[in-house]
Amino acid sequence: MPGPLATTVPFGFDFDPERFMRAYGALGARQVQFYRNEAKPPTVAEALDAARNAGLRYDSIHGVFGEHLDPSGPDPAHVAHCLTVYEQEGRLALDLGGPMVVVHPSGWTPGRKELSRQQASEAAVPRRPRLDTFMRRLAETGERLGVTYLIENQPFNCYLGHDPVGLAAQIAAVGSERVQMCFDTGHAHITADVYRSLQSCAPVIRYLHVHDNDGAVDAHLMPGAPGGSIDWDRFAAALRETGLSAPRMLEVFEPESSVEQRGAHGFGSTLSKWLDC
Repeated sequence: MPGPLATTVPFGFDFDPERFMRAYGALGARQVQFYRNEAKPPTVAEALDAARNAGLRYDSIHGVFGEHLDPSGPDPAHVAHCLTVYEQEGRLALDLGGPMVVVHPSGWTPGRKELSRQQASEAAVPRRPRLDTFMRRLAETGERLGVTYLIENQPFNCYLGHDPVGLAAQIAAVGSERVQMCFDTGHAHITADVYRSLQSCAPVIRYLHVHDNDGAVDAHLMPGAPGGSIDWDRFAAALRETGLSAPRMLEVFEPESSVEQRGAHGFGSTLSKWLDC
């Protein structure tokens, strides 16, 4: 069964959230993932009003992330802090009506410096067992709250999560419906084979972040935009083979005027074909 098209909605940035949602809604999006600037967050009421006015609903939130949160880090006290943070994020998701939270498996590198493949591979080794422990504890939180946590594969500016298939295997080993995967197409295109990875990870994928890039820079381009190199027809075929009904969320931050023009020129039908939605 095809999955619904969704979009991110950025609060506290240089966007008008309601106009942003309307523009992406014109492409076919009916669901929204809440994303905010931690320094300028909206109230729950403000976020709900914006979505209601745009005719959309929240299906999830993007949990907070960055250098300051490292769930697979070496400090047990900090990992306990991360669990507390993501419990709060789970409660926010429930308040917004979309009980799913995207979680990064590690913190960013300082200054988001890119690791080499070798460095990334070495950095991941001691972190994998720590991530296993964190995810099992996160599953307990999810069971208690009724929230599903979505672990997202990462590019090379994080210490863990570069191998989507390996990450999916770790998630599957947790054995909980409350810890599943957010499969990020752009990140997978940089670090792996995005098409094969999608098919291998499918049993634990419950959400997709969809965007394009050149295979090197995490540019968060609209699918098919100049500079992107994902073969979206091939991706669509892989997606259909999986039978995934997970939301296909455009994690794209094009200006509202550009997206409005896309909608006026019928780009929504192209997205429907490429994303099987």
